[in-house]
Amino acid sequence: MASSVLQSYGKHCVRVSKIKRLDVGQPNESHDFFEASVDIELQGDFAAAYLDGDNRLVVATDTCRNTVYVLAKDDPIDSLESFGCTIATHFLNQYSHIELATVTLRQQIWHRMFASPHGFMGNDSETPTATVVAERVGKQHHLSVTSGITDCVIAKTTESGFANFHQDAFRTLPDTADRILATSLTASWSYSSDSLGNYNEYREAIRTQLLETFLDHYSRSAQETLYLMATAAIARCNEIETISLTMPNKHHIRFDLEPFGRTNDNDVFVVTDEPFGFITATINKSDQK
Repeated sequence: MASSVLQSYGKHCVRVSKIKRLDVGQPNESHDFFEASVDIELQGDFAAAYLDGDNRLVVATDTCRNTVYVLAKDDPIDSLESFGCTIATHFLNQYSHIELATVTLRQQIWHRMFASPHGFMGNDSETPTATVVAERVGKQHHLSVTSGITDCVIAKTTESGFANFHQDAFRTLPDTADRILATSLTASWSYSSDSLGNYNEYREAIRTQLLETFLDHYSRSAQETLYLMATAAIARCNEIETISLTMPNKHHIRFDLEPFGRTNDNDVFVVTDEPFGFITATINKSDQK
C-alpha cells in the first residue's frame, strides 16, 4: 500500500465502568463511579492485511476491546485524560509495529444521590470528552492531549441582543435588544506539551470560566460571546494553547399572542430545533487582542 494512503482501524464505542472503592472494608464504604465510552484507532505497519490478506500483524479489534477492560482494572483512572494516556501508550509499548494510537473518550457523568456513599444519578446531557494521541518518534513516545465537553446546554433570558446586522433584500429578521441566548456548547482545548498532568483541575477551571463569561456581559451577538468565552478560558488556564468552541443557536422565537387578545411581554416563545444558526471558532493564545 502506498505510503501516502492513510489507513487505520480499531474498536469504537467500548463502554466501560468502574467502581472506585475509597475506603475498602469500612462500614458503608464510599464509592466513586466512573463510566466512559472509548474509541481506539491504530496506525502502523498493516499494509499487508490490506494488500495481501496477511493478518499476522493485525491486533484484533476484539483485543483492543479487551485491553480497555484490563487496563481499567489496573489503572487508578485519576481523570478521563490520564486513562486515555494509559490506553494509548499501552499500544505503543506492547506492539512495536504500531506507530500511532488515537484514543477518544466520552464520559458519562454520575452525580452522587443525596449523601449516599454509593447511590448515583446520571441525567446530564453534558459529556466530558478527551482525545489522546500517542505517536512513536524514534525510541520515544510523544503524547498530545485534547480535552473538552459536548452538549452543555446553557441559556440566559436577558442581557442579549442582535442588531445592526447586514441589510439586504432577503433579510426578514428584525433588530432586537432583548432576546434569549441559548445554545448547546461544545468546547475542546489542547494543552502545551509541558502541561500534562492536572487534567481535572484544568477542566474545572476552564469549564467554570466559560460559564462565568457567558453570563458576565451584555451579548451583542453569539459570535462576540463565543470569542469572549474562549479568550477568558485561555487567560484562566495558561496550560492550554488553543480552544475551539461551537455554539449553535437554540432559537426561542416570540409567539404572536395578539390574535388571542393578549400581549406578549417578551415572555412566551416558540422553541425551534431546526434550522439553527451555527457559530464556531478556534482561538490560539496569539490571537487574543
